[in-house]
Parts: sequence; C-alpha cells; structure tokens
Amino acid sequence: MKRLSCYVRACALCWMVFPGSHAGDSVEEYLGALRAGLDARVIETLGKIDGTGRQLLAVRSYLRSAAQLEERWSWNDAQIAAYTGSPEKLRLDAAIARVRCSFEAANSGHTLFVNDTVRSLDRQIEKWNRSETIQKSADHMLDTFRATVATRGFPGADTPKGVSAFRELLVTFKPSPTPSLAAPGLSLHGRMQAVDFQVMAGNRLVAGTEVSTVVETWETSGWKAKLQTAVDAANAGFVGPLKNPNEPWHYDFRPGAGVELTSASSDCANPAK
Repeated sequence: MKRLSCYVRACALCWMVFPGSHAGDSVEEYLGALRAGLDARVIETLGKIDGTGRQLLAVRSYLRSAAQLEERWSWNDAQIAAYTGSPEKLRLDAAIARVRCSFEAANSGHTLFVNDTVRSLDRQIEKWNRSETIQKSADHMLDTFRATVATRGFPGADTPKGVSAFRELLVTFKPSPTPSLAAPGLSLHGRMQAVDFQVMAGNRLVAGTEVSTVVETWETSGWKAKLQTAVDAANAGFVGPLKNPNEPWHYDFRPGAGVELTSASSDCANPAK
C-alpha cells in the first residue's frame, strides 16, 4: 500500500512538471473540436459518413481543398436539374461522341460506354461508406492518429494549440493505401467535370471501372493505351487519365483544352452495333 501511494504521488508530480501533457484525449474529441470551424456543407456531410476513420479521411481532403471548395463542391438537386439540356450538357455529349467515334474507328467491334448522369452527393456518400479500399485506408489512418494523440506532450483537444496540431496532422498525413475515391462532395463527377469510359463489345463489358482490373484488363490487355489514343485523336477537351489513384478510365473534362463542339455527332460508323 505504501508503494502504491508513492507511485500515485509520483504520477501527480509528473503532470505538474509537464503541464502541456494531457490524459489522452480521443481522436473523436479532436475531430469534434475541429468540426466547428468547417464549412456548413462539410459538417452536414460528415454527419452522414460512417465511422471515425472514414470521417478522418474525408476531413483531410476537405482541409486540403478548402481554397477550392466553392468551385469543386458537388451540385445540389436544383443545379443538377438545371444542367439537363443546358449548353454545357450538350457540349459534353458532343465531346463523348467524338471520342467514341475515334475509338470505334480504331477498335472494330468495340465501343465506349459513359454514364453521363451527375454523381449526386448522396451517391458519393453511399460509395464512400461501402468502399473496402476506403475502409482500409481509414483504418490505417485512425490507428496512426490514435497513437499520435496519445503521445505525451501532444496538446489537448480543448486547447487552440491542440486543434491546430490536429489540423496539421490531418493536412500532412499520407494515407495508405491511396484512397480510391474523392471525399464526398469533392468528386468532379458531381459537377460533370469528369467521366469514366468503359469498353464494351456489344452488350458485354470488356473493361470496366473496378480497381482490381487495372493491371490485367487495362494495362496488360492494352485498353489503357487504346483509350488514350482515341482521346488524343478526338481532341475534345478530355485530360487524363487519372494517375493517383491509377484509373485508366477516368478523364477530366476541360472544354478549353479541346476544339469547339456544339452538338453530339452521330456521323461516325458504329461497328459495335
């Protein structure tokens, strides 16, 4: 009993000597303290993301993209409705048709499929919450953060210094594995500034958008190079493919980079039909 009493007094002395130390605030406490200073749209979205790890991973992206949040944030229902039939939608349709024509001319019996539906914020949240690769990255991030904030001397969650240190930890952290999706709200598919091309032979999917198919189907079989050749030849404003993560099917749509297009073309031969 005497030995235990001495140990308790020694521990109390440690906390007096190191006033910057804390009792080990949880990651959730730091995240809660940081959340108050975030954009209202981000706060609302975080409330729909499952689990602390997935929320951490998303907040990292939100902080790193803070300066571009307004121009990147996904459209709401009214904006999506306004996009239908707009000149911007017709321009994208024309650009896709031009790439498809180029691809079909060089790859007999094959065509390209593009889902030209805006990927809503709700859809992005759904994909984020059920993605296995996002879960792996989130689990690794959460484990790392739990160990870091428990380190003696890491400032407490109830102090400005602690919130600042936690923010810096988020911004500089490099997830592993690399997230396979943009954080909900930040996907360029949410403003139709990006498309995913898929290779079809009739009704059969030849090369889709599964990460597990990148090496064998897209790279080894040559579809990555063939799609790139068609995109370059079409010169319709697509830039890519996405390199990190490696998605041979993903191209950003930047109309200023391509020739002027006003309507979708149906003049090309379509041997796939």
